[in-house]
Amino acid sequence: MTLLITEEDVKKLPLSPREAIPIIEDTFRQSGQGTAENPPRFRMPFRNGFIQFGPAALHAKGVAGFKLWANIGKGTGVHKNASGHGTNYLYSTETGELLAIVHAYLIGKYRTSAVSAVAAKYLSPENASTIGLYSAGRIAEGQLDAVCAVRPIKKVRVYSRRQPEREDFCKRMSEKLAIDVVPVNTPEEVPRDADIVITASTAENPILFGDWLTRPTLVIAAGANHWYKREIDGKVFEKASLVVCDEKEQSKVESGNMLWAVAHGLTTWDRIEELGDVITGRIKVPDFKTSTIIFGSHGLAINDVAMTLKTYELAKAAGIGVEIGL
Repeated sequence: MTLLITEEDVKKLPLSPREAIPIIEDTFRQSGQGTAENPPRFRMPFRNGFIQFGPAALHAKGVAGFKLWANIGKGTGVHKNASGHGTNYLYSTETGELLAIVHAYLIGKYRTSAVSAVAAKYLSPENASTIGLYSAGRIAEGQLDAVCAVRPIKKVRVYSRRQPEREDFCKRMSEKLAIDVVPVNTPEEVPRDADIVITASTAENPILFGDWLTRPTLVIAAGANHWYKREIDGKVFEKASLVVCDEKEQSKVESGNMLWAVAHGLTTWDRIEELGDVITGRIKVPDFKTSTIIFGSHGLAINDVAMTLKTYELAKAAGIGVEIGL
C-alpha cells in the first residue's frame, strides 16, 4: 500500500526549516561520498508555465524517487491550487514499492531553507552575526529562520520592493526570532557590514552588485533557478575566492548566475565546487576573514527524496496519512 500525505498532514508532523537542517546536511554528505545520484532536472516549458521532473536516489537509504511540478496557469509556485501543483514520489529500491506520495509545497520550503543553513554552517565564520536579506516573502522567512539556527545572528537588514510587506516582514521576524530585523530603503544598504548576504527573490536581473560589497562575506544566491534569471552581477564573482553550488551539472542547466559568469570569462566550471565536497572535507575553504564566497542554490532532487523519506517515516509512526492501493 502507498501512503498519501497531504499538506494538512505535513502540518501535523514535527517538521520545519530547522528540523530539516540535519536531514539536508546528511544528504549533501551522501552526495560527497558518492552514494547519492542526482541527474539534472528536466523542465518542459509552456506558454504559461512548465512541467518539471526531478529524479534522484539515496542508495545508502535504500530509496529513490522524484518530484513532479505541474506549474501551469496563473501565478507561480507549487501550491495545490490554480497556480500549480508539486508532488513527491518515494520508492523502495529493494522492492520497487511506491511507499509514499507527498504533497510537496511545505517540505520543499523547508528543504530550500535548510540548504542555505547548511551552506552558512560550512561557508561562513562561526561567529557570523549579521545578515543582509533581499526579499520579504515566504521563502525569505524560512531562509532567515534556518540560518539563525546555525549562526548567532543578532541583526538583519531587509530590502524588498514593496515597503508595507517589507516592514510587516521585519516586525514579524523580529518577534519570532528575538533579534533586530530592520527594513532598509535602498538595496545597496543590505550588504553593509553583513557577514552573510542572502538573495531569495524572483528577480530576472541582478539585485546585488559587487560594488556594494565592502567586506568579505558569504553570498547565498537562493532565488534564481532558471537559466535566464540572475540575482548577482559579475563583480560579485570577480570578488569571490570560492564559488560553490549544490550540484554542478544541474547548475549548468539552471543557474543563470553561474552560466552568465562562465560565459563572460569570470570563472570556469572547473573552478566551481560542490557543497557535498566541502562537507566531506575534499574541498578546503579559504580564510573567512579575507574571502568572499558565493553559494548558488537551486534545490536538488536528492534533498526532495530525503525530505520525503523523513516525512514518510514520521507519518507512518504517527498514523498520519491515508493508505491507498495503486
